[in-house]
Formats: sequence, C-alpha cells, structure tokens
Amino acid sequence: MTTFHIRKGLAAVGLVAVLAACGSGSAGSTAGAAGEPVDGGTLTFYDPIQYTAWVPTNSIWSNSNITGNLAERLIWQDPKTGDFKPWLATAWEISADHLAYTFHLRAGVTFSNGDPLDAETVKANFDQHGLGDKALGIAPDSFWTDYAGTDAVDASTVRVRISKPNAAFLQILSNYRASSILGKPFLKLDLTGQGKLENWVGTGPFVVDSVDGTTGVTLKRRDDYNWAPEGSAHQGKAYLDKVVYKTVPEAGTRVGALQSGEAQIARNIAPYDEQTVTSGGGTVLGFPVQGETNSLKIQLDADAPTRDPQVRLALQAATDRTEINKTVLSPSYPIPTSALVKGTPFRGDSSPYLKFDLEKATALLDADGWAPGPDGIRVKAGKKLHFDIWVAPYYQVSQAVLELLQSQWKKAGVDLQIHTVSQTEYAAKEGAHGADANNEWTFSQGQTSTADANVLRVSLAGDRYHGNNALTPDTTLDQLLNAQAQTFDPAQRKAAVQKVEDRIFGQAYEIPLYDETQVFGLAPSVHGFATESTARSWLYDTWLSR
Repeated sequence: MTTFHIRKGLAAVGLVAVLAACGSGSAGSTAGAAGEPVDGGTLTFYDPIQYTAWVPTNSIWSNSNITGNLAERLIWQDPKTGDFKPWLATAWEISADHLAYTFHLRAGVTFSNGDPLDAETVKANFDQHGLGDKALGIAPDSFWTDYAGTDAVDASTVRVRISKPNAAFLQILSNYRASSILGKPFLKLDLTGQGKLENWVGTGPFVVDSVDGTTGVTLKRRDDYNWAPEGSAHQGKAYLDKVVYKTVPEAGTRVGALQSGEAQIARNIAPYDEQTVTSGGGTVLGFPVQGETNSLKIQLDADAPTRDPQVRLALQAATDRTEINKTVLSPSYPIPTSALVKGTPFRGDSSPYLKFDLEKATALLDADGWAPGPDGIRVKAGKKLHFDIWVAPYYQVSQAVLELLQSQWKKAGVDLQIHTVSQTEYAAKEGAHGADANNEWTFSQGQTSTADANVLRVSLAGDRYHGNNALTPDTTLDQLLNAQAQTFDPAQRKAAVQKVEDRIFGQAYEIPLYDETQVFGLAPSVHGFATESTARSWLYDTWLSR
C-alpha cells in the first residue's frame, strides 16, 4: 500500500502564475515585483462566450473559469510538475492492486451553507459521478470508468473502489469537472436544478452573489475560507472582495476595456491583439491546456469520403500546421507534434505523422481514384471531394484557422465549405449530428482537457458506456487505450501511450490544428493570477494594486 501525507509548509513551486507570461508582458506583474498583496477590491473579468447550463460536468470555457473558484476537489494537481498535493484530503493510501483509494478528509472544512465536509457527502458526490441518478436525470460521468463505489469508513475517511486498475485515477480525482465536491442540498436537485449556478453549494473561496442570465455572474469572497491547496501563495481568505464576470464577444471591446481600466482580465485575447495589450502596459499570459490538442475529430458515422483511410491520411498530409501558426496564430499556440498538448504527462511524439506534404496528399488521392475536376476539386464516381464544417464558437481562433485550412486543402483538390452560426445553433447542430439525415457533420473541432494521457481513452475509446467521438469502434485502438490505463511503470506507460498515438495517426482519426492554449490579457493592476492544470483560472491568490 502506498501512503501520501500532507507536507509541512507550502511548496516552493506552486501554481502556474504570471511568470508564465508570453510575449512582452512586464515582469512587474508578478506579486514579488509589485510588493505585498493588497486585500479587497473588485476584479472584472471579460469572457467572449455566454454561460450555459451550470452542471458540474459542463466543461465549456466560460463556465469552468468560474466554477473552479466555487467548488473544490480532494487533491490538487500542480500544473507545472504534475504532482498531486493535498487539498480537501490531507493524506491518501492506494491499495497494492490499485483498486482502492482511501482518503482522509481535512478537518474544519465547511460548505457555503455551513454544512461540514464529511465522508457521506463525498460518497454522495462520487456515486452521482460514477453511477449517475436516473431519477434526477443525471447520466454517469464519462471520466468515471469502472467505478465500483465509495465507502464512508468513518466521518472523515472515504474509500473509493474501482473494478479495474486505472493509472489516471488520481488525476480524475483532481479534475475540475469530474470530481468537484458539492453540498448535499445541491446533490438532491435534478439536472435542471443543478444547471442553475445560484444553487451551487461548494467549499471554495468564493460564493455566488448574483447571476445575470447567460451574460453575467458576480462572486463574493468567503471570509471564513482557510483551506487552500498546498502550493498556494497564502492561506486564509482570498484577497479579492468580488469578481464580476461579463460576456463580451467582441475581441476589440475586451482589449479596449483592459486599456481603459473597465476590465482587469480578459480571456481569449486574439493573436492580432496580443501586441496591443502589451504595448499598453498590460500582460499577455498563455497557458497550455493539458490534454488533447485542438483538432478535427473525424466522425466516421458520417456518409462521407472520410470513411476511407486514404482520404483521411491525405487530409492529414495536406494540413500545414506551421503555416497556421505563423499566419493566423502566435507563439502562444505551439505547433502540435502529438495527440496531446506539450506538458501533458506521458505525451507521445507523433511528429512524423504530422508533417506537411502536399505531394503525398495528392499522390494518395490520385491512387484512391480521386481525379481533379475542371475547377480543380477532385471527383470520384460523380461525387466531389467536398466537406462542410461549422466554426466552433468556443475557440477565439477557430474561424481564422479554418479559413487557412480551407485554402490549404484546396491545393490538394479538396473543397471545404465553412459555416458560421450562433453558439446556440452550433450546440444544437453538434448535438443532433448523429440523426442528421444529410450526414453533414464530418468533422468536430475541439479537445478534451485533463492533465493525463488517459484523456485519449475518455475521448476515443469505443468500448465505453458513453460511446466515442468516431462512433465506429476500433478494437485495436480500444485494446491499446485500455492497456495504457493499466500500466503503472512510468517508462512503460509512456511507451504504451505512444502505441495509442501510432494507431490514432496511422489511421488518421483526427487532424491536430494547434496545441490548445488559453490566452489571458491582464491589466497592470493584476497580480498573482494563476490557473489549474487545464488552464482554468484560480483567483484565490489574485490581487489588485491600488
């Protein structure tokens, strides 16, 4: 049995903070250069995306930049080192067979309604994640595979059981959308009730003050908070009195607000605006989103030419990621060389599969019977090599990236038609694609973020109860995904993940576009800003200079 105990004092290396600045942001934005932290003040945070259903498993960026400041997990994953550190649990033991995880809860922790944190509450949370609750309309969480149950050993001890070893299980228990602990009143609500932010009852340093439809949220500080994760810059209550979040879709408006002082933080700074922010005295911070790269996942249920692996491989070869980075992105967005973002534990190297090679792309299509038509677009059996794609509204750079991709693929004789719709329309289209009689939804742009290579299993495995993105199981891929999850030796696991990547790219199941990155703009008054391991903001240590 392996035992982990809380360390004395705070770790020297903690949260990823402003020292991770990109571009020409001033070093004066660090807490050390600015002096002692200042207590109080209201921070205004502009986000481009509307807020949607507030269920704990909703990973939409706008929501999850807020909810991580309301609800907490048993353990914290250091985003810089990948190490797991105590939080709501002070210590834990793992059984020799890796099927039981025993956690000892921190004393004195309370929820925002005053209820104490206890083992029964943790059990109720994990049961709802792992098993779902049909009566409440809550489905099992796709991260919680092979969950067998949780035992409340005593008031301050829980034992979590799984039916198969999972090398990523500790990471799941640290994940913002898979393991946040919420109070019993919240857990009794049905899916609709859990989708209302004002119903959240968490242990975090902030609580909900008000909600303004889908475009605004205000949080206020919890003055009795005193259980920040190990590695935090301080203990006790947060520095900020309030945080005001507003939906502001226009990129220029968000940047202008930083410069005028109307806002102190803006998320999703566009590449072309980064220099504007820094030249005005602000700081631009790019945080890698550990997990999958931002890619086009190919939907194999669509009645489209991409069912043919030769077509998929040709599209992969026709994609010039270096041109994408240099033309429409910035150094904040690394060029992908893997299915996983740089820094994700056990990440493989798939750069040989991801080289731009237009000659290879055209040769593959020629050999597959796709001949150039009069307009340059290839044709086979009377059908054009044509695809439709919808701009994902959740990603600031999506439109520009797809427009460049359109021109790249056209050189290979592929017609890519881009459609732009509202966030609501996009969500409806995405949700209905399986029943789409026209089978138009060939590509799904996006990524799943969690700081472990097992995110590929969550996203792609076909033997899972939640299905997979491709909707056509690949038994070889399933076996490889399961094998890496049950490999605990670090070197052997890295090799197992490489085999997974070899299968993904050997079959060209997805086409990476860029390493997913969250780019924040900070006004000169902001200090101590940080994120957790998947680049969701953690405002506990953040403060404003006067």
